[in-house]
Order: sequence, then C-alpha cells, then structure tokens
Amino acid sequence: MANGIGLEDPELSALVTIQLGVVSATQAVSCGLSRETMRRRVLRGLWQRMTPGVYALQSGPPSRMQWLIAAQLYAGEDSVLTGRSALRVYGVEIRGLEVAGRRVGAPDLHALVPHRTRRRNLERLRITRTTRVPQPARIGVLRVAPLARSVLDCCLAAVEDGDVATVDEIVTAAFADGRVQLAELEYELGLAPRRHSARLRTELARSKAHARAVATRALLERLRVSGPRGAQYEVSVFLNRTLLAQAAAVWPRRAVVVVVDAAESEIRSLSLLGFAVVHVTARRVEQDLAGVLRDVGGVLADRPEATLPAGVSLFPSARAHSAGAASEPAGRAQRVLTASSPARTGISSLLPLGGTGQT
Repeated sequence: MANGIGLEDPELSALVTIQLGVVSATQAVSCGLSRETMRRRVLRGLWQRMTPGVYALQSGPPSRMQWLIAAQLYAGEDSVLTGRSALRVYGVEIRGLEVAGRRVGAPDLHALVPHRTRRRNLERLRITRTTRVPQPARIGVLRVAPLARSVLDCCLAAVEDGDVATVDEIVTAAFADGRVQLAELEYELGLAPRRHSARLRTELARSKAHARAVATRALLERLRVSGPRGAQYEVSVFLNRTLLAQAAAVWPRRAVVVVVDAAESEIRSLSLLGFAVVHVTARRVEQDLAGVLRDVGGVLADRPEATLPAGVSLFPSARAHSAGAASEPAGRAQRVLTASSPARTGISSLLPLGGTGQT
C-alpha cells in the first residue's frame, strides 16, 4: 500500500500528493483503481466521499484547501472557482460573510461552469452555469476567477441568498484590499445579468460618488491655493434650463472645464458647446495629483480666449454654496461668456506647461 493508502500506481500517487489527498473517481479509474475498491475503502472509513465522484483519502475532516480542490474536481476541467471560494484563495477575508452564510445556510463553495455543463448544486457548493467563464488565474492547483469577477459573483450570490446587507461589506473589503478597482467592478457588472444585481449597482454608484467627492475635494484644495486665477469652483453647467454637467472647476474666459469621473454624455455635451474638457478620474487624482495640475495648466495656457453660445450659464452647486466656496451668490446665474472681448487671466506662470487635457 503505497503512501499508506493503497496507491500502487506512481501516477495516481503523485496526483494525490499534488491535490493534497483529494482525487476524483475518474482520475483513480484512469490510473487502474476500480470503483469497487474505492467503494470498499469508503465503507471501511479509510476514504470519505466529499462530493459525488470525489474522495478525500483520509478518515479525518478535510481542510478548507481540500474542499476547494474537491469543488474544482466535481465542477469539471473547464470550471473556475469564484465568489467566496476565490476570495478565500486571494486572501480577502470578509468576517460578516461567514456569519451571514451560516445564518442563511448558503453554500460556502462556488464554481463557474460553461453553460452546457450539467452539474447540480450541492449542500456546500454553488454551481453557476454561464456563457462568460473567465480566463482563470492559476494559484497552485486551483483555477480562480479574476478578483473583480470573484467580488461580483460573491455579491450576486449574497443577494440571491437573501443576504442583501452583506453586499456593502463585500465591496468595502474588496476596495480596502487594494487589488480591485471600481472601474473593474463596473465593467464586470455591465456584463452581468440584471437579475439580483440592483443592490450591487446601487452600492457601486454610492462608492463611485464617494470616490468622486474625495477626489474633487483634494483637487480643489490644491487649485484654490496655487491654481490659475479666474476659476469658478464646484459649478453646475446649464444650457438654458438643462443641467449638462457638474464641474469641479470652470475658467469662463478660457472655456475650460475640469470634471472628475464624468459620464461620456456630459463630456460630449460640454465639448459640443466649445469647452475644452479636462476629464480626470478619481484614481488619477489620488495617484498623480501633480500630473493632473500640470495637465490643467497646459490646457489653459494653450487655450485662446473664447465666447460660448448664449444660454450657457454657471450656477454654484448646492454643496459649494453651503460651504461658502462659490464665487457667485446662489440663485444668481452668471453668463459664461459674452460677445465682448474677455480679459487675460494670467495663468501661464502659475502652473507648469504640459498635458493633453485628457487623462
């Protein structure tokens, strides 16, 4: 009995070693072990059946890693671990998720399989059939979905289990880990089915709004201290009575606007009106604020004086007015540009030149 478990075949013995004492019936049969032999060993307590067709070659309780391997073997060669399973492998621990999972009786293992694959859910294993099985990351013997996809699937599974409150904790833990970005989650969510995704969409929108507010505040602090003169900060840009965009800063006499994490529709509308739009992401502000300031200075320095069509107005945003940061009283709209020749703003000496205006 090789290795004390009766594995005379070297190939099977090596496979069992790699898989930490877990083997599928298919693997064992291909190496010459009969199904009757496997059945007898289970009856004698030498082996234990973990999932249909997957065995732990031991009498004691399997480890978490052994359960992950068993889930992968049961789900099949084209499967990918995701959700709670993958987050464990990545080392993203969500304490409340474990408690909530036990409370609602949710499976703690989760695998994605191609839509054509016939596998059923088990007590501990959730099987999700999908047409979007991702290219896996390989961590040891495990095939694991990318982290952003794993977070998404974890959230969707929590909603499916009726544990909506845990979504916030999952997203917060993912961002705190630092290896997954908001844009990645938004991309994955855009491809996901809308079923069970409403709460996650709300949570990501809240996270994005928070990140945008933090970045805008950091940018404005620097602009107010050392930025080009002639700016209006935290401005709502209107065309007649239609709100076009919320801008972090506007230089009316240069028709330059700075927006943070703006929608494509906002950027397009501002550009069509003649604005030079400096669009920055919250992450860029966090990582390279000096570079953002250089870009703004470069666009302003290269921008000729301009006049925009009638009907374009600036109003202080509600938050800016409440903080006393706006340059004009609330309720008093200022026409952005008139036909008269605007005065020079003297911006070239305040920020270094360079940048493209699109970051």
